[in-house]
Amino acid sequence: MAELRNYLEGRPNAILFLYGPKSSGKTTLMYRLFDRIEEEKGYEINFLNLREVFLASYDDFIDAFFKSADTDSAFKTGTRRQYSLFGLFKLDAFTERMLKKKQEDPFLVMKREFQRLQKKNILPVIIIDEFHKLDGLYMPDKQKRLMVELMNFFVAMTKESHLCHVIIASSDAFFIEQVYVDTKLRKTSKFMKLDYLKKEDVLFWLGDIKRHNKVQEYSLTEEQIEAIWQTVGGSVWEIHFILEELFQRPLDEIITKMKREKVAMIADWVDYDDIEERRNLLAEFNAHNPIDRRQLTGLRNLLGQAVKDNILYYDPVEGEYGVQGKSLEWGIKEYF
Repeated sequence: MAELRNYLEGRPNAILFLYGPKSSGKTTLMYRLFDRIEEEKGYEINFLNLREVFLASYDDFIDAFFKSADTDSAFKTGTRRQYSLFGLFKLDAFTERMLKKKQEDPFLVMKREFQRLQKKNILPVIIIDEFHKLDGLYMPDKQKRLMVELMNFFVAMTKESHLCHVIIASSDAFFIEQVYVDTKLRKTSKFMKLDYLKKEDVLFWLGDIKRHNKVQEYSLTEEQIEAIWQTVGGSVWEIHFILEELFQRPLDEIITKMKREKVAMIADWVDYDDIEERRNLLAEFNAHNPIDRRQLTGLRNLLGQAVKDNILYYDPVEGEYGVQGKSLEWGIKEYF
C-alpha cells in the first residue's frame, strides 16, 4: 500500500504494472486500494475488473468501459440518460449511440473527461484488473489490436499529458512482453511484483491461527506447519483451503489429495497434439525453476499457452519463467 501511495502522490508519468503469480493477492490489493482512497478529495478512482466482464468483441469493450454494469445506476435527466464509465464518466444518450455506431472515438471521449477533471483539480486513477482479457480484440477497422491501441493511449495520458494515473494488474504478465514489442513501453512503465508469502510470514500466520483465523478447534504443530509450507509454499489461497479442510480431515490426507490433483492437472495439460513438446518443456522445469527466457528459445507460443493456462508464470522484469506455485512443482515432480 505504501508503494501504491507513493505512485499516486507523484505526477502521472508512467503506467504501473502490478504482476505476479495466480492467487498472490493482486485483485484483493486493488480492492483495498480502491476502498481506502475512494472518498479522498482530489482523486477519482475508476476500477474495472475484467474478470467479471464478458469480452469477445469490440462492442463488448464499449459496453464494459462506457456503460455501468448496474442499470440502476443509470438515471434520467429530462430525456437524457447518463451512464458511468469506470464508475466515473457520464455519457449522454447521444454520445453513447455514437460510440456504439462507431462514429465517436472512445479514446477522445476518455481524454475529454480527463481534461474536465483536471480543470477541477481532480486526478483520475484508472485501475484495470485482468487486463490481458483484452488480447485478441481488434478495433473496428480490424487492422489494429485494441489492447495495443489502449496501451498507447494510456502512455499518452500518463507520460505525455500527465492527465491520469493508470494501474494495470494481471496474472498473465506474458502479455506485457507482447505489448512491449508493439508500443515501445519499456521507458514509460513501472513494475510492482506481488508474490506469494515468504516463509517467515507463513510461520507467523500458522503459528497462531487462533488469533489470525479465529480458529478454536485445533492448533498446528511445527511439523504440520512445515508440511504445509513444503506443499503449497506461501500461496495464501491454498493455505486457507487447507485450514478449512482440517475441520474434516487429517493433514496428511489433505496434502496427499492436493498432490494427486496437481499431477492430474499436469497430465491433462500435457495430453494435447503437441504432447512431446509439452512434456519436454515441463521436464525443463522439473530440473530447474525458474528458468531464464534466453534458455527457452523457439518456445514462445508454447510458453505463452502455459502462462495463460496457469501452469507457468512470467516475470517481465527478471525475464524468467517459473512454475505457478509450490503445489504445481509437486505436480510436475510426481508426474515425471
